[in-house]
Amino acid sequence: PKSSKSKKYTSPASHLRIKVLQFPPRFEIPNANGKPPIQTTSEQIYAIRSAFHGPRNFLSLGLLPMKDNDAVRPTNIITRPDHEIWTVRDGPSMRSYFQRAFPRFDFSDDRLISPDEWDRFAKAEGTRFPPCRYSPGLAVWTDDGNGGVALVGDAAHAFSPDIGQGINAGLMDVVCLDRALSGAENVETGKAFGTASSSSPPTLQTCLQRYQTQHSPEVAALIRLARFGAPYQYKQPHRIDRIRAILWTLNLVLRLILNKLTLGLVQPQCMLLAQNGDLTYREVMRRADLTTLGLKGVALALLVLLVKKTLGFGVLTSWA
Repeated sequence: PKSSKSKKYTSPASHLRIKVLQFPPRFEIPNANGKPPIQTTSEQIYAIRSAFHGPRNFLSLGLLPMKDNDAVRPTNIITRPDHEIWTVRDGPSMRSYFQRAFPRFDFSDDRLISPDEWDRFAKAEGTRFPPCRYSPGLAVWTDDGNGGVALVGDAAHAFSPDIGQGINAGLMDVVCLDRALSGAENVETGKAFGTASSSSPPTLQTCLQRYQTQHSPEVAALIRLARFGAPYQYKQPHRIDRIRAILWTLNLVLRLILNKLTLGLVQPQCMLLAQNGDLTYREVMRRADLTTLGLKGVALALLVLLVKKTLGFGVLTSWA
């Protein structure tokens, strides 16, 4: 079997800290310039930016959609580990901090957020986004091939939630394992054997080997997508984060423009490709890698032409 020792990589979203502040259902977001407030609904996504913009005090309140419009709204606060918010340890101080960060809200009104909720939030340690990691070995089996263990879901791979593929990837692991145990020739597509090579069904060891051999590259591609797909959506405020986010955005826009100009010949950025449900993770990353290779080739060719032109100009000048 392949090694079960996990391979670990760090993405720009790895190790971010998150904790949740509970807002009441259908709360209002104050507007500017005398405009009426925005009435929130559970079906909408909201991102509320703070008045602070520094690398250690910028905050963003993120609200994801929910089905129940009468339920409290969990509001995600995601920051770098060195953010000031993690040094505030009591409810009144946390309320005061948020009042300065979001001055349009009236946090003195206990109907918006109660003192108990402020105290709970201030003392909460929250959790951290994991690094991108996966196990090359997805299965082990006994020497006689009649027993074994397979890894699926978070046991096989872990990554931050920014690509929105956690549940999809876990379910696909289960589907592929089921196909392998059912004797499918290709666990990714479910294609069955055309002709049976033996009247007896495959052994458990054969099934687990097939699951590991065929599905492990798909898991590796998933982790690459998690590293490069959309790691800056949390508005990480460190200066180097902001520079890298600009470069990431330029890369996305460049590929999208080239995709339109070439009528699809140049592939868009991998996160956009991942929206195509007909593509596997390997196909997504293969297409993205081919575009990267092409862009590097064009850049290298332009650099060679520039060097030749510069050197040729220098020689003519010296002869004159």
